[in-house]
Amino acid sequence: MESAIMKPNIVIFFVDDMGYGDISCLNPRGKIPTPNLDRFAAEGMVFTDAHATSSVCTPSRY
Repeated sequence: MESAIMKPNIVIFFVDDMGYGDISCLNPRGKIPTPNLDRFAAEGMVFTDAHATSSVCTPSRY
């Protein structure tokens, strides 16, 4: 019997106008608590070096 292949669970949050320090797992002194995102970050991977491909946020809205 062959063993089952484990597929990873991948969740990508693609947001508009959210800064690096806007979620509490990256900025504990932030104004808005984000306990659910904090739990995702604690149990998974966090990528902290992303860049926009445009100087304005409009392309991310389409």
